Amino acid sequence: MKPRVAVLGLGSMGQRYVRLFSPSSKVYGCDVRAETHPDGVRCFETVTQLLAKVTPTIVVIALPADQHLSTLYAVRKAHPTCSVLLEKPVTGTAIADIDIVRCYSLGGVIAVGYCWRFHPYVRELYAERHNILDITLHVASDMRTWPGQRYADPLREFSHELDLVTHLTFNPTLASAEQVHGCYVVTGEHRFGVWRVHIEPYHDPPARWISLRMAGGATLMKHWEQHESWIDSMYRAQAMEVQGANDQRDLTCPLRDALRTTVLVDEVEQVLNAQNTEVLM
Repeated sequence: MKPRVAVLGLGSMGQRYVRLFSPSSKVYGCDVRAETHPDGVRCFETVTQLLAKVTPTIVVIALPADQHLSTLYAVRKAHPTCSVLLEKPVTGTAIADIDIVRCYSLGGVIAVGYCWRFHPYVRELYAERHNILDITLHVASDMRTWPGQRYADPLREFSHELDLVTHLTFNPTLASAEQVHGCYVVTGEHRFGVWRVHIEPYHDPPARWISLRMAGGATLMKHWEQHESWIDSMYRAQAMEVQGANDQRDLTCPLRDALRTTVLVDEVEQVLNAQNTEVLM
């Protein structure tokens, strides 16, 4: 029997998941906007309707970020054993302590869509993460041109780089954060060295690169491949992983990992908000 995949939210990300899962699964959709309903896919207007009518094998949550956690709780309550792929970011605002505790208590397979962990070069670096001393990650894109609606703030929408910090280093801590001419500059330390993240959320053309200094003195720099086929391959690998996972240990980015990234994003935001308050005073 084919897996039953429910895609909640049929914006640009939801449409991608409909396409990725369709060849091998029975796909259902959910979006209040009827014009987003794909041909040949049974769709519902509300999450409540879908969860009452369908018993999914996999649920993809691709709604606006401010609905992610409440929808995750509703899905897990209605269907305790289905696998869940929650698009990033985990939340649209700072996560409350009570939600962190509740997320850790949730059972079953719950993955979060930090798909850059699936890039072949990241997989290579993960195997060598004990040797990473100095790491700098840079991303630039103009989110004003993105096809979706109701995006979260830039720090959360561009949190892939901060997630790679938590993925490729040990015990990262925040040292400083500032905004310079619209660019976020974030620095910190980890067990073996230092890390930096540069985010330019309103920059064209897009760019993404990583620079590293390794134990032994080697320095490496790589410009990430930005072609859509590369991006699509990472989303596909993530979707197939969730489909085949038996528990959290089978996931490249389980919810507990994404919570560490979420907390780091919150810390950066707190530092920036404090600086803005000082300026206003």
